[in-house]
Amino acid sequence: MNENTSTRWVNGECEVRTVGDLMAALHELGATQRGRVLWYRGHFDRSWKLQAAIWREYGRDDETNFTNRFCSRASSRRAHVPGYDEDAAWLSLMQHYGLPTRLLDWSRSPLIALYFALEPYLYGKVADDMAAEVWVLDPFLLNEAEGFERITPSIEARMCRPLLKPAFVRSVAEPGKVMAVMGTDLDIRLFVQQGCFTIHSDARPLEDREGWQSLLRKIVVPATAVRALAAEVDACGFRKGDLYPDLENLAKELKAGPKVGPRWKDEA
Repeated sequence: MNENTSTRWVNGECEVRTVGDLMAALHELGATQRGRVLWYRGHFDRSWKLQAAIWREYGRDDETNFTNRFCSRASSRRAHVPGYDEDAAWLSLMQHYGLPTRLLDWSRSPLIALYFALEPYLYGKVADDMAAEVWVLDPFLLNEAEGFERITPSIEARMCRPLLKPAFVRSVAEPGKVMAVMGTDLDIRLFVQQGCFTIHSDARPLEDREGWQSLLRKIVVPATAVRALAAEVDACGFRKGDLYPDLENLAKELKAGPKVGPRWKDEA
């Protein structure tokens, strides 16, 4: 990303309070330019790091234990599972069902990322409002900085295999790299959420790696604006039952919504 001279952005960070603010900030980054690709990730808690779940509380021994046990037991619980050596498909499936993996979720949609940053204010009981954030990543610059081609390959591409194989075989050396990859639409949720991944063969959070300032930007929603902005995102049609397209989450959305919709103001 090029350094932005607008006063909206200071040291790679800006503050937004409305969806309009968000769109204006992204316009300044060039996100609205044809051909410009940026990825987004929302964090409800600003203390969260850009770190794959397996490295937060676990290690490689735990990872290989998780992956191999999951593969051995999944077929009795699911009609169709990936083939034996389909590491990318297996890790995508594990990530989908909440097993800690070396994959970190991103979205190609800034509004979907914003929804995830603010979702608890719509469907959860939050005792104290606190600032949320949306990270913005240039995936092409990340891959170039890590020594890969300036592309975002499919997670099933041959070039991704060295970063995936250590998740299954402890004796395989870690490349120590991070790569931005496109997910394979094995599940409707990944399709709906416009999902993509970074593969983390390095336990360090992305923002702690050398040169991260050229790859990342941070959009902050102050605590005083989180509820109003969450309502705006909901009004734009980003809701649990659609982003998690199954009956369980549809029911959760409906239960959390109003019992009867309000009248038009001029009919009240």
